[in-house]
Amino acid sequence: MRDAVVVGGGPAGTITAGLLSDGRDVLVIEEHASSGLPVQCAGILTEEAIRMCGVKPDILGKITGADVIFPSGGRFEVRSDCIKALLIDRADLDRKLAERAIDRGAEIKYGTRYVSHKVSGTEVSVSTDSGDISSKLIVGADGHSSRIAMSVGRNLPREYVYGMGADVRYRSGRDNIMTLRIGSEYAPGFFSWEIPFGDMMRVGLCIKAGTGSNPNEYLKKLLRVSGIKDCDIISRYSGKIPLGGRRRSYGDRTLLIGDAAGQVKPISGGGLYPICMAAPILRDTAEESLLTDRTSSRFLSRYEEGWKRKIGRELSRGYRIRKIYTGLSDRDLDRVSEIISDDEIRPMLNGIDLDNPSAVAAPIVRSPRVCMRLLPLMIRAIL
Repeated sequence: MRDAVVVGGGPAGTITAGLLSDGRDVLVIEEHASSGLPVQCAGILTEEAIRMCGVKPDILGKITGADVIFPSGGRFEVRSDCIKALLIDRADLDRKLAERAIDRGAEIKYGTRYVSHKVSGTEVSVSTDSGDISSKLIVGADGHSSRIAMSVGRNLPREYVYGMGADVRYRSGRDNIMTLRIGSEYAPGFFSWEIPFGDMMRVGLCIKAGTGSNPNEYLKKLLRVSGIKDCDIISRYSGKIPLGGRRRSYGDRTLLIGDAAGQVKPISGGGLYPICMAAPILRDTAEESLLTDRTSSRFLSRYEEGWKRKIGRELSRGYRIRKIYTGLSDRDLDRVSEIISDDEIRPMLNGIDLDNPSAVAAPIVRSPRVCMRLLPLMIRAIL
């Protein structure tokens, strides 16, 4: 019998398997033929997130600032002398995380599709398209539409945003600056991005579910306004992101991580940093569970208590900010643009931490002059 079966061979699964496999029999099952594909991430990570991953992916560029374009065309510039994020080859990162998990003793079965599983008092029986596997624990790292997550009850995220992007053969004149657009014209309920990757531009967007719109139509519009609609498209990608968390990240003999657990930054949609924060806690909980043969939902709930102590406040605060954001009209957003252009606010936004973006809100609302101007917009958005 295996000690743990990890369903999903993306970063959530391989980071977790690498930590669990020290002296343990850990199997990762991944339906795709290799790690790293298909790519469903913009490939922009902070230096801290990369450090926490513990591997060194190929670095393709760096970001030191952003131009945020508001609905009426107003532009707000965020600039820093420091590197805010690195542009990485995301497929390379995923492959190296998988290689490290294997080096540490984990086994990865590619081209193996999870079918179902059943938890009993003595084991987890996992059915795949290539046979059944017995295990003491199952780890759901199976992404945004996690079937493992749904096995512990009604466990949908609060909402989804749907994304689409393209890599376009085009060299920007500003290699260190990305462009973000907000408002209903290009990305209702989220934002769009134009990120320079050397001789390539990565262009994409997410839209809030329930808008009745097709992300592809917004992407066509974004390519036109970016001036690159006639450039060669190297590749396209799409996906969806769960936001707002899930009700539970554990069950009997069951632990969830990454998108499957709802561990996603609500403001940016990024998931790697929360994974890196949660995985060591999952490892510690699983290790004690296996050592003491305590595999009940009640015992494994300490995993959720642990990761929420680490990142729960940031995720909750970020989602509150998101709810205010989605309640603002285009006209409100233009008004926000005018308010944050204040000389008092600009240095705060220049110092934003992409791993903990909600932290910038506290000093802003502590400014009486700025708070009084923002307060009516915030109240209207909430109501």
